[in-house]
Amino acid sequence: MGAALCVREGNENYEPAPLRAVMDRNGAHDALVALAKRRAADDVAMLEPLLVAESTRAYEVLGLASMQEYCGRLFGWGGRQTRERLRVAKALRALPEIRERWARGELSYSVVRELTRVATPTVEEDWVHWAIADGRRRTGHEVQKMVMRYRPGALPTDAPAPFEEQRVRVVLEMSGSEASRLSEVRAEAARRLGHGADDETLAKMLFDAFLRVGGSSEEEGRAPHQVRMNVCERCGATERQAGGEGLVPVEPIIGEVALCDAQVLREGERASQTVPPSVRREVLARDEGKCAAPGCRNAAFVDVHHIDRRAEGGGHEPDNLVTLCTVHHDAVHRGRLVVRRSDDGPRFERGDGDTHGAMNAGDTERCSRAAKHFEMLVEATGSERLAREALDAKLGQAPGGDSESGEVVAPRSQPESGHGRPLRPRSS
Repeated sequence: MGAALCVREGNENYEPAPLRAVMDRNGAHDALVALAKRRAADDVAMLEPLLVAESTRAYEVLGLASMQEYCGRLFGWGGRQTRERLRVAKALRALPEIRERWARGELSYSVVRELTRVATPTVEEDWVHWAIADGRRRTGHEVQKMVMRYRPGALPTDAPAPFEEQRVRVVLEMSGSEASRLSEVRAEAARRLGHGADDETLAKMLFDAFLRVGGSSEEEGRAPHQVRMNVCERCGATERQAGGEGLVPVEPIIGEVALCDAQVLREGERASQTVPPSVRREVLARDEGKCAAPGCRNAAFVDVHHIDRRAEGGGHEPDNLVTLCTVHHDAVHRGRLVVRRSDDGPRFERGDGDTHGAMNAGDTERCSRAAKHFEMLVEATGSERLAREALDAKLGQAPGGDSESGEVVAPRSQPESGHGRPLRPRSS
């Protein structure tokens, strides 16, 4: 299927480019990076006209009732989005650094929207540096979580302001049948409490009832969703239970992922956890029960990953463990994501050595090459550690590393699991 691009013609008009029969992954990424920069520049160019249109009440001469209606018809914005755009436009009159970085495509609108809640002319540069530190583009959600803890004029290094609970309006949309059931639930809640239940009290009761299921501290120490898996120690061949079909062959990398956080069954022995339950609970609590990869909010089906593999000397110390969702966990074992230990906690990088979250033209090609090289080195050495060291040297990251060849000569390391020993890892 062809892909359509929008290109700028002259200073103001856009015309669709001809359909291209073939566009590869690298070309698509580079095109989107370029379009994102153009879109950012256009968003910034829109700021002053918006403010002038509001102050001169341009909408009135068109027979429209408000600026919200005007922007709704022109851009498809809702009332809240219109108000936020106007607020941001007014704030940026005093924040030239944020405005300039946005115009260059270094900041997205969602990030700028949140920064304008806390940045002032005296601390603007500090917040910009924090938002794009080390070349990683933070997401709007990351910035929002940070900003909501501070008051205007504070530095990102300051202590957070005292917590102030915010009221949030939540609207539910459902069928009439389910709405009637909600009324029944509210009546039952009032009966149990002995008095009426407001919206927040009812929500707390429902949330507690739902989240309490399977939420004991004992169960947090082991995987609640399990599947049988066999891993051969000699060749790495892996089989996984597939319902009624029994054990079916799967990629060996799936076994590697499973061994990080598995329940191991050995004949004649009791089942044992790869990670001791008490340590697993500690790591999950430290990482707030969700994936620790920057920008990821996944808290369902998370694994505890050994940064240094047990078969290569890594232990169960909390600083050698990190919580990852199944997607990021798989990416680490495939060399697409790198987790390194540091004094400040786990540090995340892309497979090509750049900061995780960086977005530039040519990224997909570099990352793809690095991941393929990593997989080849793992196949040649049987060691993810040796493969990573060799790739670091090739990328010029390791001190004294060979930036030319990146070749590794090492004996194949022995996997930790026994031949044909059935595992019960968390399902992916």
